[in-house]
Amino acid sequence: MGRDMTMDRRRFVAASALAAAGVSVLGASGRRVLGANDAIRVGCIGVGIRGFGALLSPMLKFEDVRVVAIADSYTGWLQRAVSRAKDQGHDPKPYGTYRQLLDDKNVEVVVCATPEHSHARVILDTLASGRDIFCEKPMVHTWQQALAVLKANEQAKRIIQIGTQRRSSDIYPVAREIIQSGKIGQVTQVRAWWNRNSVPTTPQWRYPIPDDASPETCNWPEFLCGAPKRPFARERYFQWRCYFDYSGGIGGDLMVHQIDAINMVMGSQWPLAAYGRGHVYRWKELGRETPDTWSAAIEHPAGVAPAAPDGFMVHYSSSFSNVHYDYQEQYLGADGALEMNDRSLKVFAEPKGLRSKEVEEITFDSKTNHTVDHLRNFFDCCRSRKPTNCTPTDGAYAAVAANMTILSHFSGHRVEWDAEKMCVKK
Repeated sequence: MGRDMTMDRRRFVAASALAAAGVSVLGASGRRVLGANDAIRVGCIGVGIRGFGALLSPMLKFEDVRVVAIADSYTGWLQRAVSRAKDQGHDPKPYGTYRQLLDDKNVEVVVCATPEHSHARVILDTLASGRDIFCEKPMVHTWQQALAVLKANEQAKRIIQIGTQRRSSDIYPVAREIIQSGKIGQVTQVRAWWNRNSVPTTPQWRYPIPDDASPETCNWPEFLCGAPKRPFARERYFQWRCYFDYSGGIGGDLMVHQIDAINMVMGSQWPLAAYGRGHVYRWKELGRETPDTWSAAIEHPAGVAPAAPDGFMVHYSSSFSNVHYDYQEQYLGADGALEMNDRSLKVFAEPKGLRSKEVEEITFDSKTNHTVDHLRNFFDCCRSRKPTNCTPTDGAYAAVAANMTILSHFSGHRVEWDAEKMCVKK
């Protein structure tokens, strides 16, 4: 695998203590309580493809938000983001590291879109500074980091939103009501997939590399953020999803979205066990490590999900060689089936001779922009202090399940979760 996928005990204890200390820092700082007419002063950490286009751009249009600081380890993205913000009437200070941004007392809340491997450290340091944070998914890179974040926020009690934005869609609550009310009967299996394709000249996740990318314009030590030390590599910096040091690949990117959606619809929490396996069949260029073809099975225990009293299975697959079947989740009940994605939903009844009750066959189409709505929910919760649509606990459920499938991929064995000890079983 090229690295230990765990968080060592020293970092766990230090990070947890640091975040806990943030409670007293916050209490002593007299940080203001936001009023209805106060603008929220935001610091953005990571303004690459996702951070710039999907998060910063809509934020700049929110009337009650002021972007006051931006941090990125690549000077090109930092300059682009600062320029865009100024064009929209904001006046952010630029920083080359996220720690410099956290030292800016003018920043009240943080929005983070850094590479996956750095999420835990940014979240923990943000909590220690006494601030709320929106962090892109997955919440963390390993299951140990998930527990560290949960433990830290037990004391920090900050507002955290994890960026699995389906939780702010109008369509998934409809699916949840249908499933959890028993309208399609007992569910024993959920199938999900996400398929993509690319032309040979632009492989999946091989994002464009700026012409000026170099150790002078890219702060390589800042990017590594605890990952194994390696010489500067343009491909690793700008195409980090292709390497396990920084990403869980399909398991930590696409699958996490759908695992979280399934947990929301089913009411499921910690997994019981997981198995995962993938291969690089097609996109072997430049030493890609994360698979281009991925399959996983996740078992959920009895007694948690209302529609699955005896537990249920999730079967997941993904391919980067064919887009025909796109992406979808299918809930298979004894009386009917529900198939959906974040755009549309359909319910189908089982044949009359097989179902035990009448099942209404319905359709529903989404009308929301759930990425923007997810950001909006975060800022609203910063004011109200109510839980966000995707809490750190929700983020932990999905991140842990994903990490278990990745651990299984490397071990070749089924990985089990110990719900009493809250750890992966040895």
